[in-house]
Amino acid sequence: MQGFSEFSNKIKSFITKDTTVSNESVKVIIVIRILLLSVFLYFILNLALCWNVLDSNGRGLCVLFVGGIAVLFWMSYSLRAKTQAWVFSIGMLFFIWSNLKWFGWWIGVQHYLIVILILTFFVGYDQYHIKMIFAALITYMRIGLYYLFNDATPLYEIPSHMKDLLQILNTIAIFWCLSVISYVFSKSSREMESKLVKYNEQLEKEALTDNLTMLANRRKAKLYSADVLASGQHNNFSFCMCDIDFFKRVNDTWGHECGDLVLKRIAEIFKQEMKAPTLPCRWGGEEFLLLFPGCNGDEAYEQLVKIRDEIKAMVVEYEGNEIRITMTFGLTEHGFNSDIEATIQEADEKLYYGKNHGRDQIVF
Repeated sequence: MQGFSEFSNKIKSFITKDTTVSNESVKVIIVIRILLLSVFLYFILNLALCWNVLDSNGRGLCVLFVGGIAVLFWMSYSLRAKTQAWVFSIGMLFFIWSNLKWFGWWIGVQHYLIVILILTFFVGYDQYHIKMIFAALITYMRIGLYYLFNDATPLYEIPSHMKDLLQILNTIAIFWCLSVISYVFSKSSREMESKLVKYNEQLEKEALTDNLTMLANRRKAKLYSADVLASGQHNNFSFCMCDIDFFKRVNDTWGHECGDLVLKRIAEIFKQEMKAPTLPCRWGGEEFLLLFPGCNGDEAYEQLVKIRDEIKAMVVEYEGNEIRITMTFGLTEHGFNSDIEATIQEADEKLYYGKNHGRDQIVF
């Protein structure tokens, strides 16, 4: 088992080895190498089946073709991906023509045109008008080959059972080649799409999150409030605007780093005490907006009492100093006939009433 695994790894390394040409698409090169190996194996089987039917010229041409594929595979380590694709396509066109001439239309070799067509669209990222022109040429070529070889007498007459065998062999080889192309490029697309989705999710999260406290920011607060109201799932919705008392004194006395630490510690309490669907948000500076979907004013008030007490009991240690703070809260219920801005303004007015009348309190 270990020997087989080592052999498989060597084959994989051999196929996936990068080209010496810089700035080339590795997946295109890998696909072409797999296709070349697949066609190479197909030719070996084809040659073995038809050896007794072919004359010396046919045998020599088949051997020459097999050698050409081997040379093209060797050249894949130094050619550009587009060049490889074109050379592969030209070689396959010669192969299709030869087999139709030798064995006739009904062995199905003409369907390799689909492989060429699909490969062409995946090689390179530009010049789509050229690809469409090439697709049209492949279509006309397919029609032309039909009229040329459908009723034509093949050069080599082969038994019916061998025709069936070649038809099956061609079908397997063609579907295998199409599967390889589809798998490699669709896998790459899915991975890229997944990365883009995750990247967009990260960007959206960053755009809606306060970088210091990692709470939702003002934009998220407004979007969330609008979503709650639009959902119609809650009959009550309370808003609370709160502010740290004498926060400027903290910054002036111990510095902004200490102030940032205080903000982070408060944010931790909010996260601990407020579970979904409630949402704590940093409104700006030392102000926070707390959202309580499904809570009337009395229910939100009960939660705020616990939050206020937790903050009041909190001790922030900074450079040997113990810092204690309090907060003032302005609480209001949202009137569903009013807009969000008006409700936030009302909560803000209650907050400043509390700050002007003693601080460290909940105004409702």
